[in-house]
Amino acid sequence: MDIQQSEGESDFDYVYTHYFTPLFRYIFYQTKNRETAEDLVQTVFLKALRQKNNDKFPPLPYFFTIARNTVIDYWKKKKEITTDISSMIFSSLIDENNNPQKKSEKEFDSKNLQEALENLNYEQKEILTLRFISDLTNKEISAMLGKTEEAVRQIQYRAIKKLRDIIL
Repeated sequence: MDIQQSEGESDFDYVYTHYFTPLFRYIFYQTKNRETAEDLVQTVFLKALRQKNNDKFPPLPYFFTIARNTVIDYWKKKKEITTDISSMIFSSLIDENNNPQKKSEKEFDSKNLQEALENLNYEQKEILTLRFISDLTNKEISAMLGKTEEAVRQIQYRAIKKLRDIIL
């Protein structure tokens, strides 16, 4: 993430301003609840603040690693796991013109994608979420998951291919 820090802005203000939205998006897609996502993002920042070096805040993949672990802990406490991202993908695509035909087509597509996503494993869903919902690069995802960039690309490719085969 290549963002310039403003003069007079503290390190924490800078990190919070630029990392909040991608972290919130990622956590929201995992929890499907705005309040929970806001609480968990705050938890991520608190954990990072406690662990930070005196020199500098860590890069975005480090925050996503904390976020990922925080979400896992949250679901362990809740005793339920959900990774359905399709409703969020398609809710951002809904036609603003209230065209009934287009809305019906999008709902049909959303249902098909939702069913297709059920055929993916957790790792594939997570990588697609990080890549296409949170807009992380493969390099950032690989750093976060402790995998090589090539492994991330392969998982992403196989997941998309599987979705394409199921949907088409």
